[in-house]
Amino acid sequence: MATSYNEHCDVFIIGGGISGAAIAAECAQRGLSVQLCDQADVGGASSSQSDQIMPGAHHFLRHHNLPYFNKVIKEKALLKQRAPHLYSERCFVVVPGTDSPQSPISRIWLWLFQHWLQGNRDHNLAKRSASAYQMAPLVTQFNTASREPWVMQECMIDDARLVIENLLVAHQLGATILPHHRFMAARRKQGMWLITLQQADGSEVQLRSRSLINAAGVCVQKVQDNIDGIESRCWIELKRKFFIVLPKFYQGDQAYLIESGQRHISVTPYLDHYCLIATTMAAEPEKVEHASEANTVTALIAELNQYFSIPITEQAVMRQYEVLQPFYSDNSHAATDSVEDYALDYNCSDGRSALISVFGGSFATHRAMAQEAAEMLGNHLPLKPQVSGHAVKPLPGGDMDPAAFDQFILKVASHYPWLPSHLLHHYCRTYGARCMELLRDATATSELGEELCPGLYQKEVEFLAQNEWVNCAEDILWRRTRLGLHASEQDRNRLETWLRAYLDSPSCRQEYTIPSFTVARGRTH
Repeated sequence: MATSYNEHCDVFIIGGGISGAAIAAECAQRGLSVQLCDQADVGGASSSQSDQIMPGAHHFLRHHNLPYFNKVIKEKALLKQRAPHLYSERCFVVVPGTDSPQSPISRIWLWLFQHWLQGNRDHNLAKRSASAYQMAPLVTQFNTASREPWVMQECMIDDARLVIENLLVAHQLGATILPHHRFMAARRKQGMWLITLQQADGSEVQLRSRSLINAAGVCVQKVQDNIDGIESRCWIELKRKFFIVLPKFYQGDQAYLIESGQRHISVTPYLDHYCLIATTMAAEPEKVEHASEANTVTALIAELNQYFSIPITEQAVMRQYEVLQPFYSDNSHAATDSVEDYALDYNCSDGRSALISVFGGSFATHRAMAQEAAEMLGNHLPLKPQVSGHAVKPLPGGDMDPAAFDQFILKVASHYPWLPSHLLHHYCRTYGARCMELLRDATATSELGEELCPGLYQKEVEFLAQNEWVNCAEDILWRRTRLGLHASEQDRNRLETWLRAYLDSPSCRQEYTIPSFTVARGRTH
């Protein structure tokens, strides 16, 4: 039998990915009481395992989706302002495939992209010939007039950190974040939603909310089936994104985008000394078995060796994984390289308790989507005015000059001259201005505590456990940071043992609601 609590809120959100996190932050900023649950770690699925490339010139030239890319350009400008530590720009060398010639109409779309959507900024970077330095890793046969690689500029976003920082915004404004709470069912009763959750220990709790948001990502339709009396009017397609990590095999900080047949392969520098290889496979309803992954690695390596002059072997692969990413589809034959657009399915049959289901979506348009969802809730709940333009506050850690991130790193270095350069850049890029809170009054590396994994010290683990909903070593190594690449199995076991002891100790004063606690009371209007 489920334990019933009287706690209730204005908005209850199912799903702790980028969509749920963005809606939680927006609703909390608009004065609503918010609670959010996720069946596992927040940001634990596709929201923290993308290729980190924000779609720009190349996607625009392929799909010509003006409304979508107008949102993306605005999102880019806002992210650069709000989170300069998570935002970076990178040159991409686009290597055309033999069967993907550029049509003449693309020149018109290119002009529109440069002079309208980008406001005539950086137009020389949208298309130009690759330099000899950028061409050096490629095989010579691609340096021909008909298949000449060209260079564009795209921006990169640390998606895992973006999820966490949106959740931190919501939490600072009173939202309750509940990782490791599985949504079981919901039904309407007297203008409220009665919601049943299952905690990590198997016990159930019941909560009440004036509105409900289904932002469960790839599970959005499964969640919809467990909401009493609701039928989906939208659907999603699934992209199967496959990733491998290799030691960096070329010089320079440029990335490569290979147009190979009906799919693309991106090769981006990753953590200074590695490359992240990503490609989109055919959409499938469920993940393939591990045996098929081995075949995929073999095929992907063979394909890369057709384009790069430096031989790559399967033995060099350090990590391989795949994720399913949802995207809204208005037809049953959507292409797997379609833009990750979204649709909001609104239901309020009783005129009081709204339900909004998010179909698709990505970090490229997360704030625009969240604002639309909040405006829908405004039909039934009192909202504060929307904040826009320069009045938008930075995300936690983004309180710095967006155009002077390098100066910020120098400032931190001057405060902590003893800090090794690799830790300096890791802390600044990962936490932004919050790294000063992490380091506090430390005066030497020894004051960071025990090195539990390569590059991961006790002080950082304590900071994450107290502030960012960490529950196990995997949360830290692969979602809050990317330090899992440097950790051996022995390192991971040592971190897990230390973390378990710390989470159970009185010294761990977590600033959030951990899974076994009762849900905190929300504000009501």
